[in-house]
Formats: sequence, C-alpha cells, structure tokens
Amino acid sequence: MLAVLLTATTLSCHAPLPHGPRVPAPIVLSTSCGRFVLATDGGLSRLRDRAHSSRRVVNWRNWGMPLIVRRNRAGRFFVFQHRRLVWRSRDLYPNDGSSIAFGPHSFAFASYRRGVFLTNLDGPERLVLRGRSLFPYDFDSAGRLLVGAGRTIAVISPGGATIRRYPYRLRNGFAFDERSDTLFFVTPRGELASARGTTVHLARHLRDVEGTISIDQSDLLIFAGGTGITVTRRDGAVLARTNWAHSRRVASDSGVSVSRDRKAFAFRLTDAHPGSRLSQATVYVLRAGARKAQTLYHHRLGPSGCGVGANLNWHGRFLLYSSTDGRNVVLDTADGRAVDLTRLARVLPHRSEGKTARVLWRSDFESEY
Repeated sequence: MLAVLLTATTLSCHAPLPHGPRVPAPIVLSTSCGRFVLATDGGLSRLRDRAHSSRRVVNWRNWGMPLIVRRNRAGRFFVFQHRRLVWRSRDLYPNDGSSIAFGPHSFAFASYRRGVFLTNLDGPERLVLRGRSLFPYDFDSAGRLLVGAGRTIAVISPGGATIRRYPYRLRNGFAFDERSDTLFFVTPRGELASARGTTVHLARHLRDVEGTISIDQSDLLIFAGGTGITVTRRDGAVLARTNWAHSRRVASDSGVSVSRDRKAFAFRLTDAHPGSRLSQATVYVLRAGARKAQTLYHHRLGPSGCGVGANLNWHGRFLLYSSTDGRNVVLDTADGRAVDLTRLARVLPHRSEGKTARVLWRSDFESEY
C-alpha cells in the first residue's frame, strides 16, 4: 500500500492525502507540490497561499535597503538596489575579497591583504583599518562599525577613526545583539563584558566556560563548544551547564534551542559527518539548574549527503525535531513519548521521488511567512 501511494504522489500533486497521527498542535508540511496542514486529530488539508503582505520587513544587515553586492573578475565591487547600480568601488581587489557589512547608509568590506574599507555609498571607499585577516562584523544603530581584528574588536566611527578597541578571549568569540545594540564578549581575564559604542560594562567572572558565545532570541547567552554547553543570563549568571568530554567521538551539530519559558534547552549530539552512511544521533534536553542532560530521543541516521544537522523547535513542552536525513518527530519532553512524522512527510504529494517535506509548527510557519 505504501509503495503504491509513493508512486502516486510522485506523479500528481493532486493525489489523495493520507491521514496522519495525532499531534499536540497544528503542523505545516511543505513539499514541491505545496503546503499541507496536519491538524491535531491527524487530518490533512491543503494550505492556500496567502497574499504577500505589503508590510516592509527590515533586514538589519542592510538596514531595510534591498541591496545586492557583486564583484567582477577584475575585482571591482558593485552595489545594486532594485537592479539599479548605486555604488562601485574606485579600486580593484582581485582575488582579495572577504567579509562585508551594511549599516545605515554605509557599506564596509575587507581586503585580506590590505584591511577594511568603508564608504557612505556616496563617495569612494576609504581604508579605515590596516591589517590582514580583518573582517567587518556589523554596524550599530549610530553607524559605528565593529571589526574583528585578531584578539581585539575595533570600533570604527562613521568618519573612519578607530575610537575603541576591546580585547577579548579568542576561544569564546564575540556576539552582537542587534535589538539592544549591545556587543557581548569575554575579556582575557574571564569576565563577561557588554559594550554599547565606547561604553563597556563588566559582569560576572565566567570560570571554565568553553565554546563560542551566541545570543538567543530569548536574550540568553549560549556558549557552545566541542565538548560542552553553558547557558547564562546577560549578567553572567549560569542557568545550566553540561559537557560530554568523556565521549569525544560525538559533537553538537544543531545548536541549542531554548524553550519559551527559558527553563529547558534542547541540543543534538552525533558522530555523523558530511558523506557518512553509518552514524547515530541523540536529542537531549538540559533543564535549568541541571548539569546532566536528559536523553530524549536516539536514532540511526540515514545517509547525510553534503550536510548534517537538525532543527529543534519548541511548542510548549513539545519539541519538533527535523533532521537533514529526513527524520521528523514530535517529542514530548515531559514523558519522552515520540510521534514519528517521517513516513507521512515522505508520502505527501511531491514532484520528485526521494524528496521529503519541510516541517514546522503552524505558529512558527505563520510568523516566518
């Protein structure tokens, strides 16, 4: 029966829809034939495309301006807006391009051999920071450019002057919160620091915290490394910490997903690598105040292709787990029960055999689209 259904679905986008399992909240499954809604009772229906919203969505990286950067073979940079050329570089940078950043009516780019260049898009670029292996990271709302410069973060004024340098602990990196205009890093002495412009505030000392810092949408700081994860508040207070140093064959490959109440943190460990055929993955939940993570779900991974990883999305106490090998499961973090959607995602109508569906909570789908 399943084989017949698979054949039918690859031939027609109008094939009958199967019935799915019960789920705790509506889920949207997207294939090349469209989008389908799985209701809580397991019923499936087609989702009509909504008219595109006229609301303008501002992208912080280009400050609401639909800008596109191109560079020709000779090494000249071009910036386009709505296919119209708005700026071109004065000099050529052949085989020397690197990171770029957009700010309020500003554009910065790096030349590996020469340094970081800045322009207001009205005039030619200016060299504002000399050196190799520098990268423009982001702009703050005042137009100040943040540049990664070795073991320091340089703050460049809109006029091109270096107005501050922040030394930081290299193994923890740094992160910029666009919403609060705040830069976070760990000082060489191990203190958590937050900076806005040229003003810095030192918080708690973070002892033995490994991993690169990132900022979650819940405003928590996450330090994720090769052998452990630490979650802190912005003042440096540790909420949860765990490590897997005893098992160096596995690694975290999907980041850390924070529950909406900020009391649970999901992550995945796996021994997979690009191209692997025989590997395993385990989903864990780390509770606030805990040092040992709870095993939630374990499975063998199918062929991983060129990329490995997974998405972990919360809805209340439930976790929607979607792996790049096609595994899709709803996990109840309270009792460990699992609702497998993998088969359903494969038998939905699609135009090419072997493709699976993209799976999202409907609430996440509506906020994204």
